[in-house]
Amino acid sequence: MSALPPIDVADLRVLVSLASERHFARAAQACNLSQPALSTRIRRMEEALGTPLVQRGQRFLGFTEAGERVLARARRVLADLDGLRQDVTGGADLSGRLRIGVIPSATPLAGRLAAALAQDHPNVEVVCTSLSSRMIEAGLLDFSLDAGITYLNNEPLHNVDTLPLQPESYCLVGSRGLLGESGDPASWVQAASWPLALLTSDMQNRRILDKAFADAGATPQVVFEANSFLSIFGRAGRTTSPVVAILPRMIVDELKTDALGVRELETMRVPPVIGLVAPRRNLQLPLTSALWRVCLEAPQSVDNLS
Repeated sequence: MSALPPIDVADLRVLVSLASERHFARAAQACNLSQPALSTRIRRMEEALGTPLVQRGQRFLGFTEAGERVLARARRVLADLDGLRQDVTGGADLSGRLRIGVIPSATPLAGRLAAALAQDHPNVEVVCTSLSSRMIEAGLLDFSLDAGITYLNNEPLHNVDTLPLQPESYCLVGSRGLLGESGDPASWVQAASWPLALLTSDMQNRRILDKAFADAGATPQVVFEANSFLSIFGRAGRTTSPVVAILPRMIVDELKTDALGVRELETMRVPPVIGLVAPRRNLQLPLTSALWRVCLEAPQSVDNLS
């Protein structure tokens, strides 16, 4: 058996902290090290592996190609060690930090699931980060995330296990003068005729809406874009140059819309489905498994993607 390089867990934590903080001094502080001690650990790893890992300058400039590969393995090793600790403590005493990436439209759902998890495991710290679906997939692949809540049936997902939770439906939110008084759902052709506020095209929600308009043979009049539903909602609430926002029903239910009109948008033939995703592993982390069980018991779960 070949000799292992003289690298310990603390060295791996240095790399992961540096990737998170993107700053030498802040990474040292996060690791309870002085900055010279942090630099010493990095140099020791580079000498042991025979290659530079960090691009150096007066400030942190990123990792080398080799450093990125080592970082990915460091995250996986630390995740497995954390899983080992969780397995040993296990059961009702489950504790630790669960990192979840959440698409913006599912943030209310994430909050409810975190509350349900806290009932069974009060010592688990849940950290939810609002991210695009592509960033969630990348975070699962590099082990910077433990789980994600994202769309399942619109764009392909790779190397993950999936659990469908609920379909997504949409509402039009804007001035009553624009939307009218009809209680019937608006068609996608009707929606395209109003000045619209939508998410930016780097968000999958926008790509879903764009496809729905295209399927209806309509071209939307987009006059405002943002990567935040709150920004879109705020723009729809202005009385000057009024616009209409297209928002997921789940988001509308969380907002105070008394001063605005709300109108349902006709259901898509195949609605997007939001679900839980986790890295495909032979042995799943206990914290992720606990969240999976909570989702299985959630009343909004759906049986399939049809």
